[in-house]
Amino acid sequence: MRVLSVHAVGRDPDVLAFDPGVRRLYAASESGVVSVFELEGARLRLLGRRYLAFEAHSVAVDPITHWVYFPLQDVNGRAVPRVMAPTGLHGH
Repeated sequence: MRVLSVHAVGRDPDVLAFDPGVRRLYAASESGVVSVFELEGARLRLLGRRYLAFEAHSVAVDPITHWVYFPLQDVNGRAVPRVMAPTGLHGH
């Protein structure tokens, strides 16, 4: 095993989810920042990095629909499941 690339993500990253159909990797972090990468061959290309919500550090991907799920524990004092659809997909 060897390191192929190193990328900046949110502070205290702790969950990764990979969607093989669209070759996207989601990195969620304790800081609430989610980073999205696209796998191009053996390299990752950063598609975006944004603050989603306080402690948005869980993520799951449905490989059929390509929807991305973020169970958020505190949005205005309530637990909220956030479901997002990826953008910029060609042929999906």
